[in-house]
Amino acid sequence: MSEINLSDKVSIINYGIGIQHKLADLSQVVSDIVKEKDYSDIKHLTDTLIELMSMDEHKTPLYMDTVIESIKEELIKARFELLKECKLYEELRKTNAVYITQISTEIADGESFIRDLKDKKVSYSDSLSYSELKYRIKELRTTRTVAGTLNEQLSLYQKNSASFAERISSVINSLMPLWESKVALSANKESTQKAFRMLKALVDEI
Repeated sequence: MSEINLSDKVSIINYGIGIQHKLADLSQVVSDIVKEKDYSDIKHLTDTLIELMSMDEHKTPLYMDTVIESIKEELIKARFELLKECKLYEELRKTNAVYITQISTEIADGESFIRDLKDKKVSYSDSLSYSELKYRIKELRTTRTVAGTLNEQLSLYQKNSASFAERISSVINSLMPLWESKVALSANKESTQKAFRMLKALVDEI
């Protein structure tokens, strides 16, 4: 059990403050990461493909090949970053889980201390430190609840990034070869139109 001394008002006021700060800092880190998420580049790649479809591939085959290859490279980079995000979210989730365990220990210690006082029939009902300790425990419970919500959010972010990476893999491995094939572009317009719609649908899900 953590050392709790009601005669030390400063320590009571700061009871559990360290782990609260850690959780607040972690929450800010997650918030900053989410704010920086921007999938507009992927949307731009889709627009570029639409532009390519409006061109006559017989007149600009070299240009078209260059742009399509560039799109493929950008998609590969985007997938790599998404996989990195998945690992980052997993590490943050593990850290958050550790912090939740730590704050739960602080709560349990504080509650146990108060129960002991009641069992021993020690009267601290008029003690400011006693009231402050009860208040701090209440705050720690609230912080733990918020931390639990953050854990759920991190799991969702990780799942979304993984799903997005899978979609890009599908584009690269299944659809992009068709776009890179001049034969398919010129000989089977209907198939390429269908593939394009599939590609756009995948990206529009982002």
